[in-house]
Amino acid sequence: MAWISLLVGIALIWWLLKLGRGPLFDLRLAHGKLVVKRGKLPPAFIRQLEQILKREAVRGRIQGVRDGDGVRLVFSRSIPEPVAQRVRNVFPYGDYRGQLPTQPSGHKRH
Repeated sequence: MAWISLLVGIALIWWLLKLGRGPLFDLRLAHGKLVVKRGKLPPAFIRQLEQILKREAVRGRIQGVRDGDGVRLVFSRSIPEPVAQRVRNVFPYGDYRGQLPTQPSGHKRH
């Protein structure tokens, strides 16, 4: 009976560790269309991405993955590097950066 409790405990710990590790957003690109499968994105970024897709007929997937205090874009292999770079250039990284800790007043930063 103790081993069942141990298995349940291990499963619970594994589940808690997996929480929050998924992508912040998941976009699918196909035939000039953009579908947001997960998460929310700023409307301005979506409009800019749609403009890129009008010029470039690509299929694939873009995910936003947590990276420290910000986000990193992950592109599927089917998206050419020049298109991926254009998307990186218009992505609002500042919207996803965490707040920097503030220095207490009177202390100098070295």
